[in-house]
Amino acid sequence: MTQNPVSYFEIPVDDMDRATDFYEAVFSVTLERTVVDGLDMALFPFDENGRGVSGALVKGESYVPAKAGPRIYFFVENIDESLARALSKDGKVAYPKTPVGDFWVAEFEDTEGNQIALSSPRE
Repeated sequence: MTQNPVSYFEIPVDDMDRATDFYEAVFSVTLERTVVDGLDMALFPFDENGRGVSGALVKGESYVPAKAGPRIYFFVENIDESLARALSKDGKVAYPKTPVGDFWVAEFEDTEGNQIALSSPRE
């Protein structure tokens, strides 16, 4: 069976309550708070039959929020609405909504200082 190479991601945070509130608002989801191996985490929803991967917010010594580094793309139905929710929770637009092939893409800076990307189909 062929599998996509990425199976999970972790987003570093300094303030778990603030970050959880931010991501729950931006993506209209509920994150599951837990502790794994001594690390404070908030897990994004995961559906084994859904497309894509899932991940978590993580607070720990080796987890340092930053704009530099890999970009995680979240699929959303409406980039404008997701960016508006990010701005309403003190996020910043880092790359405006832009057409790229058959998709719209955009990026925002979260409350922790990470730069996160969004994509949605152009219809």
